[in-house]
Amino acid sequence: MSESTSEAIVIKCNESAASVAELHSRTFSNGERMVRAGKILAICWGLALITLFIPIAHFFLVPTFLIAGPVMAFMKYKVETVLEEAHGVCPECSESVDIELDPGDKLPKRTYCPACNKPLQLMYHDGPSQS
Repeated sequence: MSESTSEAIVIKCNESAASVAELHSRTFSNGERMVRAGKILAICWGLALITLFIPIAHFFLVPTFLIAGPVMAFMKYKVETVLEEAHGVCPECSESVDIELDPGDKLPKRTYCPACNKPLQLMYHDGPSQS
């Protein structure tokens, strides 16, 4: 089962103001990573099977999906931890903010405050974490 974790990070504004925030992430077990990769592989190969019946386009689409399946599955399998969101206070406007993160995001990350639209930087509390 995937494990949800949270850790302290820093939200920093351009003017050197900073505040502490909480980063929520999800860590996947080996079995879950294999299932996620298998789903991607099945989707790509299913699309290859469907596009087999499209005249002319199947010369390009079928080989593309057949090759993309294992490549994308391997890339999905390599992902052990996914960043989900950060909760904290904007150092500029002092509003409570929830910053949604994309699965491929890594820290440090530059973004904007959803409340005041000022540029922010999310970073680990004691430098980059190596996990």
